[in-house]
Amino acid sequence: MKSVRMLIVEDDKDLLSKLKATYRSAFELLEFDSVTIEQAETAEEARNLARQAMNNPYDLVSLDVNLGDAHATGLDVLSSLGRFQSAWMVALLTGVETDESLVKTMGEQKADSLRKRLRRDAYSRFPAERLVVVEKPNSSLPIEETSSLLENRIGQIALIYREIDRLRYIFRPIKVVSLERVKAPKGKKVERKFIKTESIHWQIRFNCGDIRTLPDKTGFLTLHHILSMDRNESLPADQASMIEPKAAKVDELAATSGDPVAEYFNSQGVEWHKLNQTEQDNLIRAALSLRFKKYVELRGYQDDEDISPEEEDQLRSIVDELGPLAESAESAYLRMKESSVTEAHEFTAGEIVQNDLHKAGGDFTKEAGRKGFDSPNAKLFRKRMERTRDSLAENGFSDLADHLRDYLMSTGANWSYNGDIEWTT
Repeated sequence: MKSVRMLIVEDDKDLLSKLKATYRSAFELLEFDSVTIEQAETAEEARNLARQAMNNPYDLVSLDVNLGDAHATGLDVLSSLGRFQSAWMVALLTGVETDESLVKTMGEQKADSLRKRLRRDAYSRFPAERLVVVEKPNSSLPIEETSSLLENRIGQIALIYREIDRLRYIFRPIKVVSLERVKAPKGKKVERKFIKTESIHWQIRFNCGDIRTLPDKTGFLTLHHILSMDRNESLPADQASMIEPKAAKVDELAATSGDPVAEYFNSQGVEWHKLNQTEQDNLIRAALSLRFKKYVELRGYQDDEDISPEEEDQLRSIVDELGPLAESAESAYLRMKESSVTEAHEFTAGEIVQNDLHKAGGDFTKEAGRKGFDSPNAKLFRKRMERTRDSLAENGFSDLADHLRDYLMSTGANWSYNGDIEWTT
């Protein structure tokens, strides 16, 4: 469903009425299903609406400059829209460059300055790629010609909006090429050598914020995949494990050059690739054995919400020491916890409702009607998604993290995206 919510700021009541009808008609021609229009007639009223729209931005604002106020103009409203990030696109629909009434409103000197600096001032107050400055038809023209020109210009604004709206929500990977110094053997002096390396970064924008680039994190690839799926589809946790390599530390960059567990053991002098699967499993168990008992104890305290700050620090230290083996420790802990469960899990009302939002084919290990216990894969995946959302929040995308908590749904083992947002992927 395509919808647009817009604000029209215009002090001329007759023109305001015509703008509402013309904008509605223009968007309906572009097959928008819903067009919601709010209005403001003064700069003060518009700035208050901009402040209120911080958490629910307008898709489009049609903004006049001369609002009949000698002290506040549409440019002041534009500043508020930019500061509060309360509009995705703004169309500065103005006649100040030809409007003779501007002198009566604010005096000849100020009117002349506004005309000369209009575009420069406008583009300094709001992101240029989301701002269009459109001149109103000259009021001295015949009414029929004025109406036709106005319809054409509003039609152009609607077309521009349709195109740039596709860039409002972005979650896409990009390759970053850099030079990395080749490490020399210890104790040897050799000529410095550099090799070209590629790493994955993520361009992310949510709602009306700027595009930001973040280093790759475990979970981003899976989250990108879920956001790209049809809303009627779901992603089982075991399939998600194949999309995303297993995590290294929570706060480390995801490995892009290979298996982080293999790299860990290779750094210890173990030729990992020469071992068979059984030998690799035994080596992981041996590496975990010294720390695992304490890890299980502290994780139990954490799950029971009975862990002290000092114990939190101990647990964090153990996870840091385990490095890429932390995922294996968590998986083993969850399997142990799963086997000790004796009572059926009581699903919340929200979880039961979510069951109806996804296709069948969950990854439950036990069934009791429609209820059940999560598999280790599902639990690991849920933890991974929690860490991914935390990472987004820590990097300035708290609104996106909150949105994902509300709209990234899980039945326990299947995940899907149930929002109305289209993402550029």
